[in-house]
Amino acid sequence: MRLQALSTALAILAGLLGTVHLALTPLAYASWTIDALWFVGTGMAMVIAAAANAIASKTPGLGVRMSLAAINIAMSGFFAAAWLVLPGPQVIIGGLLFLSLALCAIPNRMNFPKAT
Repeated sequence: MRLQALSTALAILAGLLGTVHLALTPLAYASWTIDALWFVGTGMAMVIAAAANAIASKTPGLGVRMSLAAINIAMSGFFAAAWLVLPGPQVIIGGLLFLSLALCAIPNRMNFPKAT
């Protein structure tokens, strides 16, 4: 499987995870509280990060690739921090998804033209 196709598939999965997170907000919280807003914000962060991956994964350039890697490493770090208070399978899945996206985004020498 090509790296770009894998990256797109992982971005779609991450976007779906964020969408499910958003959809579960009314079930997890009966009213708008600070916790409910954090829950929504987390779902939005997942959706936005996934969208950035889906859109920018087709864009060449070192700056774009490094920006995607930074976004995905940050999201992986947030999932790792979430593991401390919520050690559930959804946290592992989210962390692995964004860690995989980070690995897909890190540029390698094969993706760039050779210097002449």
